[in-house]
Amino acid sequence: MDWSLLIPLAGIGMPVGIVWIVYSFENRNKEQLHATLRTMIESGQELTPDVIKSVPGLSDGRQKDKNDIRSGFVTSGTGIGLALLGHFGLGLNVVFGAGLLTTCIGLGMLSYGFYSKNKEGQGNDPF
Repeated sequence: MDWSLLIPLAGIGMPVGIVWIVYSFENRNKEQLHATLRTMIESGQELTPDVIKSVPGLSDGRQKDKNDIRSGFVTSGTGIGLALLGHFGLGLNVVFGAGLLTTCIGLGMLSYGFYSKNKEGQGNDPF
Protein backbone atom coordinates (compact mmCIF):
# COMPACT_ATOMS: atom_id res chain seq x y z
CA MET A 1 0.00 0.00 0.00
CA ASP A 2 1.22 3.49 -0.84
CA TRP A 3 1.37 5.39 2.46
CA SER A 4 2.30 8.70 0.81
CA LEU A 5 -1.39 9.25 0.01
CA LEU A 6 -2.30 9.02 3.69
CA ILE A 7 -0.58 12.29 4.67
CA PRO A 8 -2.61 14.61 2.38
CA LEU A 9 -5.82 12.79 3.26
CA ALA A 10 -5.11 13.20 6.97
CA GLY A 11 -4.20 16.86 6.43
CA ILE A 12 -7.57 17.49 4.82
CA GLY A 13 -9.63 15.02 6.82
CA MET A 14 -8.58 16.03 10.33
CA PRO A 15 -9.70 19.69 10.15
CA VAL A 16 -12.96 18.65 8.48
CA GLY A 17 -13.52 16.03 11.18
CA ILE A 18 -12.79 18.45 14.00
CA VAL A 19 -15.20 21.05 12.60
CA TRP A 20 -17.87 18.36 12.11
CA ILE A 21 -17.49 17.18 15.72
CA VAL A 22 -17.78 20.72 17.12
CA TYR A 23 -20.87 21.56 15.08
CA SER A 24 -22.56 18.26 15.84
CA PHE A 25 -22.13 18.83 19.59
CA GLU A 26 -23.46 22.39 19.27
CA ASN A 27 -26.45 21.10 17.31
CA ARG A 28 -27.14 18.42 19.91
CA ASN A 29 -27.01 21.00 22.73
CA LYS A 30 -29.45 23.25 20.85
CA GLU A 31 -31.83 20.33 20.32
CA GLN A 32 -31.71 19.50 24.04
CA LEU A 33 -32.40 23.13 24.92
CA HIS A 34 -35.40 23.25 22.60
CA ALA A 35 -36.71 19.96 23.98
CA THR A 36 -36.46 21.36 27.51
CA LEU A 37 -38.33 24.54 26.55
CA ARG A 38 -40.97 22.48 24.68
CA THR A 39 -41.51 20.30 27.75
CA MET A 40 -41.87 23.37 29.95
CA ILE A 41 -44.44 24.87 27.60
CA GLU A 42 -46.41 21.62 27.29
CA SER A 43 -46.53 21.20 31.06
CA GLY A 44 -48.11 24.64 31.37
CA GLN A 45 -45.24 26.20 33.30
CA GLU A 46 -45.18 29.97 33.08
CA LEU A 47 -42.11 31.15 31.20
CA THR A 48 -40.98 34.30 32.93
CA PRO A 49 -37.65 35.88 31.99
CA ASP A 50 -36.10 34.54 35.21
CA VAL A 51 -37.23 30.99 34.43
CA ILE A 52 -35.92 31.22 30.87
CA LYS A 53 -32.55 32.51 32.09
CA SER A 54 -32.28 29.57 34.49
CA VAL A 55 -32.57 27.00 31.68
CA PRO A 56 -29.12 25.42 31.27
CA GLY A 57 -27.49 25.97 27.90
CA LEU A 58 -29.41 29.12 27.05
CA SER A 59 -27.35 32.15 26.16
CA ASP A 60 -28.81 35.62 26.25
CA GLY A 61 -27.62 36.37 22.70
CA ARG A 62 -24.66 38.46 23.76
CA GLN A 63 -21.14 37.34 23.11
CA LYS A 64 -19.21 36.14 26.09
CA ASP A 65 -16.86 38.65 27.59
CA LYS A 66 -13.87 38.71 25.28
CA ASN A 67 -10.50 39.77 26.52
CA ASP A 68 -8.60 40.98 23.46
CA ILE A 69 -5.54 41.88 25.52
CA ARG A 70 -5.15 38.36 26.87
CA SER A 71 -5.79 36.86 23.44
CA GLY A 72 -3.24 39.24 21.93
CA PHE A 73 -0.57 38.19 24.43
CA VAL A 74 -1.26 34.50 23.85
CA THR A 75 -1.23 34.86 20.05
CA SER A 76 1.93 36.98 20.10
CA GLY A 77 3.66 34.46 22.33
CA THR A 78 2.66 31.63 20.03
CA GLY A 79 4.01 33.55 17.05
CA ILE A 80 7.30 34.30 18.76
CA GLY A 81 7.64 30.62 19.67
CA LEU A 82 6.96 29.57 16.08
CA ALA A 83 9.45 32.09 14.75
CA LEU A 84 12.15 30.90 17.15
CA LEU A 85 11.41 27.27 16.30
CA GLY A 86 11.59 28.02 12.58
CA HIS A 87 14.79 30.03 12.82
CA PHE A 88 16.85 28.16 15.40
CA GLY A 89 15.22 24.74 15.70
CA LEU A 90 14.29 23.72 12.20
CA GLY A 91 16.04 26.27 10.03
CA LEU A 92 12.92 26.66 7.90
CA ASN A 93 12.06 30.10 6.58
CA VAL A 94 8.42 29.08 6.08
CA VAL A 95 7.91 28.33 9.79
CA PHE A 96 9.80 31.50 10.69
CA GLY A 97 7.51 33.53 8.40
CA ALA A 98 4.40 31.88 9.84
CA GLY A 99 5.66 32.78 13.31
CA LEU A 100 6.17 36.41 12.33
CA LEU A 101 2.70 36.54 10.78
CA THR A 102 1.16 35.08 13.94
CA THR A 103 3.10 37.57 16.05
CA CYS A 104 1.79 40.47 13.96
CA ILE A 105 -1.78 39.20 14.33
CA GLY A 106 -1.29 38.98 18.09
CA LEU A 107 0.14 42.49 18.25
CA GLY A 108 -2.87 43.75 16.30
CA MET A 109 -5.23 42.05 18.75
CA LEU A 110 -3.24 43.45 21.65
CA SER A 111 -3.33 47.02 20.32
CA TYR A 112 -7.06 46.73 19.62
CA GLY A 113 -7.60 45.48 23.17
CA PHE A 114 -5.80 48.48 24.65
CA TYR A 115 -7.62 50.84 22.26
CA SER A 116 -11.08 49.49 23.03
CA LYS A 117 -10.48 49.48 26.81
CA ASN A 118 -9.43 53.13 26.72
CA LYS A 119 -12.25 54.09 24.37
CA GLU A 120 -14.92 52.49 26.57
CA GLY A 121 -13.50 54.18 29.65
CA GLN A 122 -13.15 50.97 31.58
CA GLY A 123 -10.18 52.21 33.50
CA ASN A 124 -6.47 51.94 33.06
CA ASP A 125 -6.08 48.33 34.21
CA PRO A 126 -5.66 46.32 30.98
CA PHE A 127 -6.19 42.96 32.71
